[in-house]
Amino acid sequence: MVHTDRIGAVDMAKGIALLVIVALTDYSPGIINDWFSSTLETPFLNILATLSFGTFFYLSGITIPFYVSKKINEGHSSPEIIRMIFARTLILLVVGMMLSNYDRVNSGLTGFSGSLWLVLLVIAIFLVWNRYPEREDIFFTVSGLRILGLAILVFLVLKFNSGSFENSGSLIPGSWELPGMFGWGFLISALIWLALRNSIAGTLLALLFFLALNIIGALGLNPYLDPARKYAGILIDGFIPAIILAGHTTGVLLKRYPESEYPKLSLVILFIGIILIVSGIFILKFFPEGTTFNNPAWVLTSTGAASMLFVILLWLTDLRKTPLRLPVTETAGKNFITAYILFFLVSGLISLNKLNILFYKTSDSLLIKTAGSVFLSFVIIFITSSMARVGVRLKF
Repeated sequence: MVHTDRIGAVDMAKGIALLVIVALTDYSPGIINDWFSSTLETPFLNILATLSFGTFFYLSGITIPFYVSKKINEGHSSPEIIRMIFARTLILLVVGMMLSNYDRVNSGLTGFSGSLWLVLLVIAIFLVWNRYPEREDIFFTVSGLRILGLAILVFLVLKFNSGSFENSGSLIPGSWELPGMFGWGFLISALIWLALRNSIAGTLLALLFFLALNIIGALGLNPYLDPARKYAGILIDGFIPAIILAGHTTGVLLKRYPESEYPKLSLVILFIGIILIVSGIFILKFFPEGTTFNNPAWVLTSTGAASMLFVILLWLTDLRKTPLRLPVTETAGKNFITAYILFFLVSGLISLNKLNILFYKTSDSLLIKTAGSVFLSFVIIFITSSMARVGVRLKF
């Protein structure tokens, strides 16, 4: 049912977005950094990246009101929930920052390659933050695994050296990678819901605030905030928080209205999605050409596209009960960050062993390169689903 903490349409849509994002990341390594800094040379990749990343952020925003309200229903106090929110944010930021730095590893100074550093990093992430069974008989085993994972993380941080003058060769925030980007948006959305609960007016005001920040930044009217952008640029530029809060608003609507009203609500969201897409296309000419990230026009367009995808799947799966559920995709959607990080492990292992599995990358055929990346994306989703069945999945 839709009023539980899990929404089938959200998980399925996230699974679809995951397919595209993993394929994009394989097809164009470093696409997150390039998208984040607006340096993608191909307009098509710019658009596809923005729509798929925007879909992930929007769908994740829908789940946040359910996540926080679940904590309240479990009996946690507001101070406890705030600590949980900051703890989860910190984890996502640390994971995102470290993932974004693996390709800066200087093998001559560290003694091992970036691929080995990446493999060890992902193993440590799973050791520390796996969703272990809550059983007393394995308490010491789980504690030992987590301590081992923490030791590996500390080792990797201490051994890291890029050999560059930037930040004295140590880790830098970079683009935060996808987990870190979501971490900043999660922090804002979760705190806003805790403060405003199911207030549609208050949530829309928060959304408009970050959209205004995005517009101001896109027009170059806040250069005085540039020193803080290295660390809190996700919040200052408003792009990602605005999309997440749009999803957050959808989540509030789903919580406020009974399921009997969902057919009408779906039509309203669908209509708003169309308006957002049209509005985004219309205002595109007023902002710098060739950029998508941090462009207000793409906030509107990607949000509109994501909301339409969500409504279509909500109508088909949760309302019409049509037999279109894809268990593997839905499971991967539930474990989006797990699947995304697993892709780095697979890529690192392939590179480390110098296997010629990714031969399609050297092909001159666009069709072969695309098909290879899409196939790998499906493989990652199947591995994620298989791991989830045996209890290997991250807590965030």
